[in-house]
Amino acid sequence: MPADAPSPESVLLQALTLLVARWSSPNVQRSVAHSAGVTVDAADVSALYILGLHGPLRAGDLAEAMHISRPTVSKQLNRLERAGMISRESDPHDGRATIVGLSAEGSAAHARLLEQGIRMVRHALRDRTRADASALAGEVADLVARLGITDSPGDSAADPPRSVPERRSQEDRS
Repeated sequence: MPADAPSPESVLLQALTLLVARWSSPNVQRSVAHSAGVTVDAADVSALYILGLHGPLRAGDLAEAMHISRPTVSKQLNRLERAGMISRESDPHDGRATIVGLSAEGSAAHARLLEQGIRMVRHALRDRTRADASALAGEVADLVARLGITDSPGDSAADPPRSVPERRSQEDRS
């Protein structure tokens, strides 16, 4: 490798940074939602993704998982509720808290968003064999786990955010 060539780690870090920045940009989220037939504000797409992937959460836990403030997530949840995408229930263990989950319409929208994302990834991998695509998927998943980045103290980097019932069951065991 020539002395002035960037290291593989540098190239990978740059690629990951660009991927995250571009994928989460409002323009890309708006485009994905539009292509999937999901009519929500681009800023609200990530809430649909997180609730669809991890199940019902307290509003505060959703804000934490999204790395946004509680007032911002409240505004997003109000828009999603008006659009019929979510339902809210009081937390039976804490009357002050609200549990937010996808409605039937929200679950269908989440499924369409995932399908559109998979189509995009398939298109990007179109020149790879199934075995090569599987190997790449495994390597990227392993890399993400090995980076050791977590959302909050005590979380394992390989674990997704826990849903409300899982949080309660872990608390009950303590």
